[in-house]
Amino acid sequence: MKPIIGIVGIDDYSIKQKSTICIFENYRKAIIKYGGIPIVILPPLLIDYYKTRPKDTNKLNNEDKELLIEQINLCDGIIIPGGSKRFEHHVFICDYCNKKNIPLLGICMGMQTMCNYNNNNQNIVIENKFHNSKNNYKHLVNIKKNSKLFNILKENKILVNSFHDYKVCNSGDYDVVGTCDNIIEAVEKKEDLFNIGLQWHPEKNYDKDLNSKKIFTSFIQACKIK
Repeated sequence: MKPIIGIVGIDDYSIKQKSTICIFENYRKAIIKYGGIPIVILPPLLIDYYKTRPKDTNKLNNEDKELLIEQINLCDGIIIPGGSKRFEHHVFICDYCNKKNIPLLGICMGMQTMCNYNNNNQNIVIENKFHNSKNNYKHLVNIKKNSKLFNILKENKILVNSFHDYKVCNSGDYDVVGTCDNIIEAVEKKEDLFNIGLQWHPEKNYDKDLNSKKIFTSFIQACKIK
């Protein structure tokens, strides 16, 4: 049976219809291509997530958390994707997946959530705009040997795209396994089934880039084991 992969829906600033929770098509396509069944994890609060700032939202109550848990428990793995705002439900999902050893792949803001989910770290603006580009390949990432990510990619340097304005100050309780210009580009918990965060966007090149294929294939395989 194919594993079910939950993609956390985001409020996307680029959509003209403002009150929208969505996922980008390449996440859906990548999951299907490499053997999974995608579904959307929706946030629980009765607010307009596009218009509301995270700091202005009410704290999740037990009912809100249970709604999220019911959705997560339908899934064999979770993707926390890129986005422009990080709400409490992103943090709760990350925390729950860590406690339950549910395969987790964080991308861009998703990786930043993983680094910050259990501490008070703050993201800071990157002054070097080299790290925000529309190019398919923008810079190298140095991959630490003896890491799960290295075992997946079999490379210690890879070319990646780069679409982020912010960087994390530190990795929290994750190990840093990928860097560029002293910026954290990849984190993981090696002993977990699959618990990896990437600052770049492998879904954008899912059907053309060999390293993106390796990442999604490994993630889907871990979700089958779960």
